[in-house]
Amino acid sequence: MNKQEMYQEIQKMLNEIEVISKSLSSSREFISENSNKRAKERLAEIESDLQNIAGKISKINSAL
Repeated sequence: MNKQEMYQEIQKMLNEIEVISKSLSSSREFISENSNKRAKERLAEIESDLQNIAGKISKINSAL
């Protein structure tokens, strides 16, 4: 993985983190509306997304 590929991957991850941040906000809204099932489902998706990002970071780290 060259520097340009790493840079592009980091940019993608930053965008993904921004989307995840907005999803956390919607999860808080679900909780405040007592829609716990929806919040639980959304939080499970967020957990999966974060694990995906962690894998990408690990790939970049091993390339360094």
